Amino acid sequence: MSCCVKTYPGNPARCGATELEAEDILLFARAAEELSRDLPEWKRACLETYVQCQEDHWTGSCYDCFRYCEGQQGDWPRDKCRKRKGRH
Repeated sequence: MSCCVKTYPGNPARCGATELEAEDILLFARAAEELSRDLPEWKRACLETYVQCQEDHWTGSCYDCFRYCEGQQGDWPRDKCRKRKGRH
């Protein structure tokens, strides 16, 4: 689905995704792209945690927590976004 959303970012329904799912997919792709660049260690930590949050479907809004982490220069809000209980 991510390839389809990247190809048709203005029409996520064409890919079977909601607008919110399409935003998450595109943000995830941008985060992965940024990881390959030279970044401060704190920003790399925010991005890596965001990716883990998205992939493992943590509680809370991964995007909001990512933005918070950026603003705090690396302090991920674990009280708002964390692994779901029972998942490894």
